[in-house]
Amino acid sequence: MRALLLAALLAAPAQAAAEVVASAPDGFTLRFSGLSPRPPAEAWAALADWSGWWPDAQTFSGKAANLSFGAEADGELEEEWDGGWASHGEVVLAMPPKLLRRHAAFGALQALSVAGVLEFALAPEGQGTRLTLTCRVGGPASAKLDSLAAPVNALFPEAFARLLAHTPPPPSAEPAQKEP
Repeated sequence: MRALLLAALLAAPAQAAAEVVASAPDGFTLRFSGLSPRPPAEAWAALADWSGWWPDAQTFSGKAANLSFGAEADGELEEEWDGGWASHGEVVLAMPPKLLRRHAAFGALQALSVAGVLEFALAPEGQGTRLTLTCRVGGPASAKLDSLAAPVNALFPEAFARLLAHTPPPPSAEPAQKEP
């Protein structure tokens, strides 16, 4: 796993940056920023295609293809597989193609009494889009979240690098109407 994370960090575009912005027993904030070569509308489409860029290893089922995501208000990031289902949070703000915010206690954090927010800000930059991911997690001081900031921070570089490089699928055409 460590070798995989190192490889992902080395493969990430030079413009990508990650940092633990704040860390305390009752919460932490992480921030990732990088440049996608895609214009904002395409970068938004890539973001909405969650199963296309999220790593298999960071799912409960082991397959990102089991993820479905609605990038609109009240949209859910859900994972469903034979023998299980998980909610990975709900969209609470969608302003395509500028801002997406999800409430979620994702992954192993689901077992703790914490709340999380993932926010993706998209801004035009040159021919591409500057993507900034901010992850905020808060809870009781007894959760000792400061001890989790670095391990959670280590999970995002691969996913974020994949998002920056992801090419969204073309919009699906309307199904052909069958003739009576």
